[in-house]
Amino acid sequence: KVLQLFRLLQINNGVFVKLNAASWPMLRIIEPYIAYGYPNLKSVRELIYKRGYGKVSKQRIPLTDNSIIEGALGEQGIICVEDLIHEIYTCGPNFKAASNFLWPFK
Repeated sequence: KVLQLFRLLQINNGVFVKLNAASWPMLRIIEPYIAYGYPNLKSVRELIYKRGYGKVSKQRIPLTDNSIIEGALGEQGIICVEDLIHEIYTCGPNFKAASNFLWPFK
């Protein structure tokens, strides 16, 4: 059930999760089944550019154009891929919206 909360539904999937008081005990429960850590900027950039897909009206859309990101996250001030990378890497105020927009990495 905890894996479903983290959107880890298949083997070899990956997601970005903000570490806080609520997520830490859940990570401890599923620790034998996952690998976790703090990503560096290069890893975040490569994941989003090479394997990044967005969730647009419940469909998996490849991030080929900034207009896809702007249409979904424009009201949060995220208008391009670099804004999305910055928001994920720095765990900014719109991290939850940015992380939910990204489809789990396969």
